[in-house]
Amino acid sequence: MTTLEKFKDIKVLEVTDDYFLGSKGYQIFKYDFLQKKYDFFASVIDKYSFFSKYSLLRRFLRAEINGLYSLKNGGYLVIAKKGIFYKNNHSSVFRKVFSIPRGSRPLNLCELPNGHIYWGEYFANIGKEAVHVYVSIDGGLTWKIAYTFSEGNINHIHGLFWDEFTNRLWFCTGDRKNECIIGYTEDEFETIVEVFRGNQEYRSCQLFFYEHFVVFATDSQYVQNEIKMFARDSMQIKSLVKIQGTAIKGGQLGNISFLSTTVEPSKINKDRYSHLWITNDGINWREIFKEKKDIWPFIFQFGSIEFPIYKCGRVLQRIFFNGRALKNIDGCSFSISIE
Repeated sequence: MTTLEKFKDIKVLEVTDDYFLGSKGYQIFKYDFLQKKYDFFASVIDKYSFFSKYSLLRRFLRAEINGLYSLKNGGYLVIAKKGIFYKNNHSSVFRKVFSIPRGSRPLNLCELPNGHIYWGEYFANIGKEAVHVYVSIDGGLTWKIAYTFSEGNINHIHGLFWDEFTNRLWFCTGDRKNECIIGYTEDEFETIVEVFRGNQEYRSCQLFFYEHFVVFATDSQYVQNEIKMFARDSMQIKSLVKIQGTAIKGGQLGNISFLSTTVEPSKINKDRYSHLWITNDGINWREIFKEKKDIWPFIFQFGSIEFPIYKCGRVLQRIFFNGRALKNIDGCSFSISIE
């Protein structure tokens, strides 16, 4: 039987075997699973911290922590509005190490086994400007441009993902006709390979890696979205299941992958719920939870279920998720059994 455990007024950002790290505004707390108690972990120092304390202001201004990453060097990075923030293992303060020049924030960071960290620009790009991939080779302290997609080539970058089976760094781009690419680099952007390029059928924000195939979910308001896979040897695409909306958020630990649909304006995807989908093998997906968009207009953010990063050694029996702009669960986190 599926069971839920609620964590009120906190956004779970990273989960380990023994605790999770979660944010309340720009404050981060550590929750011990055994003791069932919170301890203060760190603060993010930034001008938007005041606005993050109030739900509707936070949503309207996008003044929130979007991701937390524990690094191989013992430090931590946080993505928040207009910046990348760093703290070392001995500090309780995150300080800005990079001011994001275009857009609010990247959709993710990706750390490679060698400790190099990458992210791609995500902004409206109405003028079809060149789009950059940034890298840090010193554990997140300094950043430089690693690669540039030329002017008019793409709209923005949806995500960067490490594939441990092939030692490739994959990337997804969007949004418009011929701007949607699923590709990879084997030499940290000295060269790139565009595996798929085209219209909405290749528009994706999430990749999930398995030994013999790769799974992706589409992210388009113009077509019905699907979870698909392609075989590594033939690169032949196969549809696995149709889903109710755009797939922007997701994650993976081992063979377990999960994603959610987003409630946003669309003439095709009219479902008013964010749905949580999960798989144990990459092929067979099932829905285990859903919640309805709240009453506030889309200017206060789309309705979505979001996920933390996992740094676990044990087999997952529960997954955590956060509610955003959803009825009854906005600003709260939950764990749900997946057995």
